Amino acid sequence: MDEKTNLRATKLAQRDALSKQTRARKSANVCAKVTALTVEALQRPFAATREGREPRVAVYAAMRSEVDLQLFVEDVFSRGWIPCFPCMVRDEPGAESRMALYLVPPDRYDSAREDFLNSPLRCLIRRELAEKGYEEADPSELDAVVVPLVAFDDAGNRLGYGGGNYDRLLPCLRDDALIVGVAFDEQRADAVPCEPHDRPLPHIVSA
Repeated sequence: MDEKTNLRATKLAQRDALSKQTRARKSANVCAKVTALTVEALQRPFAATREGREPRVAVYAAMRSEVDLQLFVEDVFSRGWIPCFPCMVRDEPGAESRMALYLVPPDRYDSAREDFLNSPLRCLIRRELAEKGYEEADPSELDAVVVPLVAFDDAGNRLGYGGGNYDRLLPCLRDDALIVGVAFDEQRADAVPCEPHDRPLPHIVSA
């Protein structure tokens, strides 16, 4: 087992060991911190303001024992921002899959839960999502992105699930987009093994 695989297994086990009540309390603390960071960032002139549209904030639907962003999502809705959720998609059956982000306005939230939010790893056909009225988000139009983490260190280095989805997304963002990694304190590592192309996150919030 290599260093990344071993660290991933260790931190996922530590995260899974947290009680439901502890995860809920810590998730609420993380959401409050992410809201404060996002509000501060979006007060600056940024693309949404220039283009006269609502800010677009990439979030995720928690699976298993991840930090639950539900309180942050509710805050996003209350402020008139548009959350964008990840979904695994492919162009046609049997084609290679990739992560895409979809705008989910308030009036589509319940249907989106049924269509893809409740099963984040289920792969769907892009055309079918478009036929249901879901708009795919352009990464360059994202104003803030919340990234789920498996492990992190004090230098801002991150470890994900190993699929490379956020490794492909992050370089496509604008320079002024806010990027925030989220995790529980138990997921902190002394040092996350890095590759030469890896870039530390500018912000990591934990509780």
